[in-house]
Amino acid sequence: MGKTIHYVAWGDSLTVGYGAPPGGGFAPLFRKQVEQALQTSVQLVNAGRTGATTGQQLAALESDPKLQEQIQEAELITITAGGNDLIQAAIPYFYSNNTDHLKHALHAYAVNYSKLLACIESLQAAAVRPRLIVLIGLYDPLPQVADAAYWVGRFNLFLRKLRKPHVRVVQVKKAFDGKTGEYLSEDYIHPNQNGYAAIAARLAQALPDALLQRLLGQP
Repeated sequence: MGKTIHYVAWGDSLTVGYGAPPGGGFAPLFRKQVEQALQTSVQLVNAGRTGATTGQQLAALESDPKLQEQIQEAELITITAGGNDLIQAAIPYFYSNNTDHLKHALHAYAVNYSKLLACIESLQAAAVRPRLIVLIGLYDPLPQVADAAYWVGRFNLFLRKLRKPHVRVVQVKKAFDGKTGEYLSEDYIHPNQNGYAAIAARLAQALPDALLQRLLGQP
């Protein structure tokens, strides 16, 4: 094998793989897919934090030197963010039916996510190596809550604004629609092993080998 690709999976409990057995999250599955596609080794650092909101993720990135160093060294980064923002707003909305909770959550998510990406760009500003940042959209974690799908769509729509040649957005919502019984774990919020496999498959489908080859400095 050739050079080693440094892959940082960063985000919330989805990045951790919560709800699946060890090794069953999307990050280790995607790592294997990239290794096979590139025929090279991929070193995975899983920097997921269960329960983290985008505000907490931003605070960690701004204050954690180890995380900053990991981000600086990464050629490949995947990010999951926003699910906890949505869930924390959906709970009071469920009882009050006041959409202001969800509007405020969407605004905070947009502001924090923009700052997250700007911070990553700043940390990697001196890097001359190829890089790829993958923003993973939300599936509907609360299909039992009226209007949840609409707000998931609003959250996902925002990610389009962050796209750049080296920043790709991969949506996974359609993979989960109608399959929550098959893809969600016992808590009915986090994916199970099948759900994480579906996310990894969607990543592999959306990020063709030709794009991944750039991480090796190949045209």
